Amino acid sequence: MIRWLVSNALRGLLCLMFLRTAAWPQSNLPKIKSEHEAVTSQLQKHVVDEWWIDDAPESPELLERQWSLEGNWVAAWLNEHSSEDVKAAVNDLVPGGKPEYLRLSSEAFVVVAPNEIGNVFVVAKMDGHYRLAWSTAQVQKANGEQAEILAAWRPENAKHGRRGPYFAASGRAGSLTGRLGELPEDAKGRPRFYIDGTYAQSAGGTMGAQISLWVWNGNSAEPLLARAYYFTVDQAVGTRVEGDLLKVREKKFFRTFSSCGACEERQTDWLARLTPSGVEDLGERSVVPELDVVDELFYRVIHGNSPADMAAPAASEAAEKIVRKGRGQRSQKQWEKFPSLGMIMGWTVESEPNGKVLCLSLVDVGAHLFTLKSVEDKPFVSEVKETNQTCEK
Repeated sequence: MIRWLVSNALRGLLCLMFLRTAAWPQSNLPKIKSEHEAVTSQLQKHVVDEWWIDDAPESPELLERQWSLEGNWVAAWLNEHSSEDVKAAVNDLVPGGKPEYLRLSSEAFVVVAPNEIGNVFVVAKMDGHYRLAWSTAQVQKANGEQAEILAAWRPENAKHGRRGPYFAASGRAGSLTGRLGELPEDAKGRPRFYIDGTYAQSAGGTMGAQISLWVWNGNSAEPLLARAYYFTVDQAVGTRVEGDLLKVREKKFFRTFSSCGACEERQTDWLARLTPSGVEDLGERSVVPELDVVDELFYRVIHGNSPADMAAPAASEAAEKIVRKGRGQRSQKQWEKFPSLGMIMGWTVESEPNGKVLCLSLVDVGAHLFTLKSVEDKPFVSEVKETNQTCEK
């Protein structure tokens, strides 16, 4: 009798253990990883020059599926691990990368997908489980130019389209790679962030880019502002946050002289103030106001407009002489198409008791010193003279 009771007890215990084991949830990670490997392998056949997809009808679907699997992988990984190490989650799927992400809240992360053809997504805990909650691949709630800019993240806009190697894209012509940055919370305590996106380009030193600002509402990311711009590869200063200001360093262009493709040329900062209720566009601020003044002086002289309110008579005459020299370096056709005094070889600015002296060297006209003063709170060129200096910093 005792033997029979023990035997039945053991059978019951084993049965209970089996039922508990069968009831344990099975991991989704192996399935997601296997499908990701298969989709990535298929997609690779449609990748052009690493950063774009070809025109095959299945290419955008494969790209979107790859992105979706990566977001679902991070969510599943977080569900199955005690750690909330998003970096480890991404590296577990695509080893050897440098995952980038931000923690938006205690239960939400914004993540850059580990691909050359970029995507940004949010995984958030909802009903006790992490899920893929939002992605740049979806249609965003934006209108007009901002909708065009954000559409560059869509998979169908990552097509190569037979573009040239120096094509500095903007608007909806993707693909992009993204970099994340944290912004101050709004008045409701909702987290805000920015995505600094660089358009794919296979050559050239001047790159197309876009900046977009977002707020996480607990269910999705809402766009606050999007703007396209250009920058220089290896630019000394980039996008940064200073207090409640977002500053985006841009590459602009002068009208009467130029720089090399990999040179910074005319630098401006675009400014956006993060207010408790939203974003205030403060416009652009020049980082090189002295060069702007000289560019304006030459522009007026070239186009026959009087510079009397911004330059002394002797300085205007010197500027006219420089323009005549520059014009002599080009054919009539070249001058009519682009009346330029050549490429910048170097420039420096030194402060003096009564103003500043700009040393500017241009390849077609040589180096000159421009003495700049403030007259009635406006810049004024009091003297222009030739120099043997190199004007290098």
